[in-house]
Amino acid sequence: MNVGKVIGGNVGGKLLIRLKSNAKVDVGDLLVCENENTGEKFFLKVVNMQISSLLAQQFIEEMAGQKLEHDEIDYNIFDAQDRFYRMCEAKILKIKRGDEFYPPRSLPNFFTDVRKINESDDFISQAGEIEIGYLRLGREALKAIKTKLPAKGLISHHMLVVAATGKGKSNFARVFLRGLLKLDDYAAIVFDPHNEYYGGKGSKGLRDHPLRNKVVYFSPKYESTPGAERLIISTRDLEPDDFFGIIDLSSTQQEALDLLKRKFKGEWIEKLLGEEIKDLFEMFDKKIARSTLAALRRKIYHALELHDKSGLVFTLEKTDDVSIYDKIKSAIEERKIIIIDTSMVGDDSEKIIASSIVNRVFNSFRYLKQTKPQEFARTPEVLIVFEEAPRVLGSEALANGVNIFERIAREGRKFKVGLCAITQMPSLLPAEILSQMNTKVILGLPSPADRSAVINSATQNISDESVEIQMLDRGEAIITSPFIKFPLPTKIFSFDDILKEDIANIKTTEKDISIGVD
Repeated sequence: MNVGKVIGGNVGGKLLIRLKSNAKVDVGDLLVCENENTGEKFFLKVVNMQISSLLAQQFIEEMAGQKLEHDEIDYNIFDAQDRFYRMCEAKILKIKRGDEFYPPRSLPNFFTDVRKINESDDFISQAGEIEIGYLRLGREALKAIKTKLPAKGLISHHMLVVAATGKGKSNFARVFLRGLLKLDDYAAIVFDPHNEYYGGKGSKGLRDHPLRNKVVYFSPKYESTPGAERLIISTRDLEPDDFFGIIDLSSTQQEALDLLKRKFKGEWIEKLLGEEIKDLFEMFDKKIARSTLAALRRKIYHALELHDKSGLVFTLEKTDDVSIYDKIKSAIEERKIIIIDTSMVGDDSEKIIASSIVNRVFNSFRYLKQTKPQEFARTPEVLIVFEEAPRVLGSEALANGVNIFERIAREGRKFKVGLCAITQMPSLLPAEILSQMNTKVILGLPSPADRSAVINSATQNISDESVEIQMLDRGEAIITSPFIKFPLPTKIFSFDDILKEDIANIKTTEKDISIGVD
């Protein structure tokens, strides 16, 4: 059904469309119009709405004043629907000629009929393996069309998920990870500061999925969670690099850590925290100042949250367990999703846990590519999911020096390691880091500074979507990426809903197999 007619516009700007009086059109709607004489099909997106009239503005103001001051006055305007009407501004997304799509370099004719997009319009079909939601038309979801993202390339080229509190960032991440579970050549490491990805009492997570055998969960409270493995890290497995750029260390303190490591090997932290300062001072022939050693001891002890020889995660004692780093390496080789529960540790401790794990993954992949390229070719792409991203990628955090997360943002795509950075405040990330996040999932940002930061760094032009981004409701998203045809308006699945569907589908399949259905 037609919703309006084209009445103006230009290639560099937007089309102006006069709407039918009863047409239900919202900002964000996708529309279609076609030039009959050329056969061109124009795919449009509504970016603004306005009301207008054929009457002079002065006369309209006078009428409004009379109605305000004298309730008994009523005007019967001849052809009121023709004289007072709504219009919308729409940007041209793509033009279809024959079977090919082209950038918008021409215009539809005056009075061309405009209608809403529907499931028969193949323009919105996306090549991809990961289903994330339904095509969104304004406030409505077109459930006949599921939106998809491709996994290959997109993962190692990094993702940014941005939204205000309560808009659905974690729900999107779980939906995306559910999609990865169904694929065979990808792995992920999720650092979970709120313990909401694995699932537990009162909440559903990846452990409830039929493919839960592909999920590995590490937690300090492993004994109370069926299927969990213990999150424990011996300080003998830590390297100075795990602290660099993560906690506030001066260049002198960093040099001291390197000296400690070279002298004491795996026992460097034990010696730093256990020896008397005066003895360490003498051991290094007074090359490290006592004040530097004292400051390092205080910072490391605090960051590792140690109580005597052990803390909740870190321990000075040698453990008989297989190193968590070796367990994660094996899980990646098996194409699993690894969830690290950091909900019970402090900020610095969480960042060191993440830094140490990511350092080893990245260095392992880098070593393989340089020394065993054939083996590297068989390794899966790995996605690192980290919430509250400004803690490790923000301008303030990077003032402590380069860390592994910044390095992956710059170099990770070469080594099949990608970041999924989740944040409420993208404006806190440096512009260079934002530009490295090629895929952006935008779920609603009320702050002008945050909207500007995302819009200016997007790989596709979404400058006209600023109004829509501000108005996005929970679960409503705009996704921009070089791996899709155009900025994709999406209603993200509810994780709980698609979890029920996956469970039902598995049961149906098992039933069919049991009765011999082909």
